[in-house]
Amino acid sequence: MAIQVHGKARRNAVRILLSFALSTFLIGSGSAQAADSQSTTVFLKLPVKQAKAFGPIDSIHVEVACSWISGLKNVPGLYNIRMGYDIPAVDMFDADPRLGAAAVGLAAWDGVIGVRIPPDADARSCFKVTVSVGGRSGKFETWTGRQLGLP
Repeated sequence: MAIQVHGKARRNAVRILLSFALSTFLIGSGSAQAADSQSTTVFLKLPVKQAKAFGPIDSIHVEVACSWISGLKNVPGLYNIRMGYDIPAVDMFDADPRLGAAAVGLAAWDGVIGVRIPPDADARSCFKVTVSVGGRSGKFETWTGRQLGLP
């Protein structure tokens, strides 16, 4: 048996439902923010002084062990982005240009990929970030840890 609600009562019912949904969302996101505030996101710094040697970037591969990629900002356009994990403890990120002419230099990827720094000692003991970059010039390089601006 359905109850029909009309006019002002209907508007009030809709307002109550919307306010309940909004408050549930805000409380849920607040607890997620509180949990995340215990950890830190660091955006990876790439050695842009080497940018000329690479030319346009044809591939970038990032592996994060015992943590994850927690943010992306200002991602260069026209790159195919793939994210996933190889095994549960290793998060992966891959990018390559969709069009050859769309490839950008190394400096455009500097500060784009954010990595969560684990707050606990157990996770920090196996925490490792590796970035491998291949340029159109044929140069290929891999960097880890402090070379990427990580603590």
